[in-house]
Amino acid sequence: MKKRLLVLLLSFCMLFAFAGCGAEEDEDNGRERKRDSSQSADADEDDDEDADAKEEDAEKEEDADEAEQGDPALASQAGYYTLYEYEANGIKVDHDMLVMSGMGDTYLDLKADGTGKFRLFESELDITWEENKITVYGTSNYDFEINGDTLVMDMQGVYYTMKKGDGSAPADTSVASIDEKDEEDTPDTGDKKDEGTVKPAGDAPGGDGIVSEEMVQKGYVWMNKINKDIFNATYEDLVAYFGTEGAFDKEEFSEHMNQNRRYYKWISSENENHFVYVNLGEKDPEGAPGVYKVTGFNSSGFTSSDAEAKYLDELQKEASEADKAAAGSAKMKDVEISIAPFGKDEGIKVKVSMPESGWSINDKKSELVDNDDPEAFGAGFIKFKMEENIEKFDTYKDSFENYKEIDEREIGGVKMKGRTYKNIGYEWTEYIAQLSDGKAVSVGIVRVDISEGTMGDRILNSISFK
Repeated sequence: MKKRLLVLLLSFCMLFAFAGCGAEEDEDNGRERKRDSSQSADADEDDDEDADAKEEDAEKEEDADEAEQGDPALASQAGYYTLYEYEANGIKVDHDMLVMSGMGDTYLDLKADGTGKFRLFESELDITWEENKITVYGTSNYDFEINGDTLVMDMQGVYYTMKKGDGSAPADTSVASIDEKDEEDTPDTGDKKDEGTVKPAGDAPGGDGIVSEEMVQKGYVWMNKINKDIFNATYEDLVAYFGTEGAFDKEEFSEHMNQNRRYYKWISSENENHFVYVNLGEKDPEGAPGVYKVTGFNSSGFTSSDAEAKYLDELQKEASEADKAAAGSAKMKDVEISIAPFGKDEGIKVKVSMPESGWSINDKKSELVDNDDPEAFGAGFIKFKMEENIEKFDTYKDSFENYKEIDEREIGGVKMKGRTYKNIGYEWTEYIAQLSDGKAVSVGIVRVDISEGTMGDRILNSISFK
């Protein structure tokens, strides 16, 4: 970091030195012209030269001032921004969870000269930027907006919300960061030093990571939109999906996460700048040593929206067909979930069938969760709520985004009104009905396919209210 700051400082010093040398050179030329004028009878010509020199001086000083001040638009947005909230697939993650997932030290450093740094998944990337846009790897562009001291950046449908800080780098005790700082602060002796990452232990798998452009983009959409449990996906799961070993990038130990990390790429055969970059961690070294699971991922060279426009429908259909095949043969069990209006003891019971494995109950939230772990990050769920009347489900309707009424659906022998909307970061499908006086019910679905024949459909068809 000191080396980079020194380079910037030297750049400014060279700028001022250039302006200073120009002034000194013109002063010398003025003295020379003065001597010449004492020897020449053409005083008017000397006066013209002096005027030209003064105009040139003024232009140089103006250019120096403009260079020093920089672009006003960039100067107004320049600053050091640290991540405090992350949203993907309708799921918001606060700073504490970001720290747990290894993203707590993510920052964006926008310099007034249009350059900067973007630290993401323990990698510090060089960037260039212009008003409301950064460029990574020279090919990937991401838009951002700034409101006061808050910056929100759209990274292909993943939203990073950052707060402006004082410009000091975050404390980081990872092996890579310590080694990098040591290397930067050490005078260059001409000898090649360790780059700062831990050498692979020798057992890290890997290949060339080369797949088709279509597979790269499909893989990103699958990770970002289709796989509901991506942060429990292993390296082997990724190999099975992509059909080949990933290109091993590096391996290191993260002290602040107390976790071994490995980084891989799956790269387009058509353009080496198009790839999916995946961060994996050994999350349970004692119980499952050598098992690396996804802790983060990103793409380069293509936009999420373009990839989704081409492949999301296809992948959703494939996932739905696989769901239907599994649902038809799944063993089920009957369970009951008690629900009541907030602050009330008296309520009703929801009787429902759920798979014996692969699903769980979150009693605190009155949810059926599409994962063995009821607290699984990013898992789909079916949520049950009760109010005294149906109007109370509309308390926050004004804040619902993309609100749309859909066809009614019969659930538990009751015709329920259907609607879809986005709220608190989730894309909801919700069915509501007044069962009787003082008893209104909502069934909310997030990231669960409920089309005919799927497991979600089977669960909804099994519901009864008691």
